[in-house]
Order: sequence, then structure tokens, then C-alpha cells
Amino acid sequence: MKKKFIVLAIVSMFMTGCATVKYQSPPPIATNHVTHEVAKSDLLAQTNHTLMHLNQSGDILYQQNFGGGGAGVGILLGPIGVMANTAAIKSNTEDDVEVLKEKLVFNPSELLKRSTDKHQFELTSGNADSIKLSPYIYVSKTENEQLLFASALIVETEPGKNSNWLGKYMYQTSLKMAKSDIADGVSQEEYALLKSALENGFDELIRLYSEDRKGSLKTEQALTFISDFVSPRFNIEMVGDLIPSDANRVNIRTVGGIYSLPRDSVEVKFKK
Repeated sequence: MKKKFIVLAIVSMFMTGCATVKYQSPPPIATNHVTHEVAKSDLLAQTNHTLMHLNQSGDILYQQNFGGGGAGVGILLGPIGVMANTAAIKSNTEDDVEVLKEKLVFNPSELLKRSTDKHQFELTSGNADSIKLSPYIYVSKTENEQLLFASALIVETEPGKNSNWLGKYMYQTSLKMAKSDIADGVSQEEYALLKSALENGFDELIRLYSEDRKGSLKTEQALTFISDFVSPRFNIEMVGDLIPSDANRVNIRTVGGIYSLPRDSVEVKFKK
């Protein structure tokens, strides 16, 4: 256990150290005539031992990293240990997916279109030059077999080209449900709670993306944060920049994306 702690401490130091890290940049400046359309990014097809699909359409993703002795043990035991650890995590992920698959009957594209209509955010179709918006739902398992849910959006300006700008926006809802509650079938009450939370999430993602395009998400303060949603199981301290938030949310620009997290579910330390 002590060795495992040491390895995780080293990882944490790397995440919060002085090495230069590159956070997700705002979308490139474009004219007011830019168009958007709903798409499905190739990135959504990429899965691994910790990340798999929960529906046939491949736009509801499930992430879990429980199993084996953890990343630290795998590293300490060398290549064979890493392989065994990966296999154990993959087995757990597959077991979870088997009982959760097709239980969340939501269509992320429809949820996004509802939000774009609500916010008068115009969508087009069939325009090769449009910015592509790929909505999805992200489910993450944390301690005690509890599931966390998020609305998520991948934005690409020119998919497949070297000049492509790619951004990720993710809104963690305040919901936490036992895996068993979803596995045994989603009740009408649970469905209503999830639908409302995910719809609100996509509303906020459209707002965040729109504000980011306008250059309005200015850095307010550098910080470190611990989130069992962004980094479940190990609670690694990560780095980021605070961007405009409200009383109930913490919005963070960090490596690989912008996260909107419930304020009561994230531990934040501001850098001086």
C-alpha cells in the first residue's frame, strides 16, 4: 500500500508541478456568418479498457477505472503487472456495460437540438464548411458503485484536416445514482430526473461554447482541483484556470476541455 501511495504521489506532483501545460484554447475567431451542424465525431468511436459504449449509437459513453491494484501497482510490477491490471479493469468495465447497456434511452442529438432551439442557436445541415457539434452523454463510476452523469459536446472546425480545432465541453450534472438503480431499469421518476438534468446540461454547454467563441470566458484565477468525476478513484490534484462561474458551479478551463462542475462536488485551491 505504501508503494502504491508513492507512485500516485509522483503522478499527482506531475499533474500539479511547474511543467508547462497547455489548456484548451478558445475556438478560433470566425466571422458572424459561421454555421453549425450536428455531427458525430470519430472520437466517439474510440474506446479502451476504461471507456465503452452504453448504447448501439455509440453516443452514450461509460467510464470506470476500478479493478486490479490500480495504475500504481501495474507500474511497480512492470509490463506483466500493467497487462494484468489493464485486463482486470477491462473485465470490470465489460461487466458493468453488460448490465447498463441500453438502459439510458436518451438521444444526445435531440437533446442538443432542443437546447439550440431554446437559445436561438441556428443549426444547418449539408454544409461542408460548418463547425461540427457532436453531443454525447458521459457516465462515470465513482466510489461505492455510484454513477455520475454529464452532458458533453465535442466541437470541430475542420474534422480530418491538420487545421482542425477541436474542443470538448462537459457539464457534470448534480445527479448521483447507484449503478444497481440503473441496471434494474430506469423508473419514470429516474428518467424524468435524468432528462431534466441532461437537458439543462446541454443548455449550459451551448451557452459556454457561445461565450467561448466570443472570447468572454476570460481566465479569472489559476487553480488546482480534485474531482471524483474528472478523476475518479484516485482523486488526483489537477491544474486549471477558473473561468466565469456562478454560485452553484465551478467552470474550469484545463487540459483537453472545459468542465462545468457542481461547486459542492469539487475541491478547489486557488494559486497565489
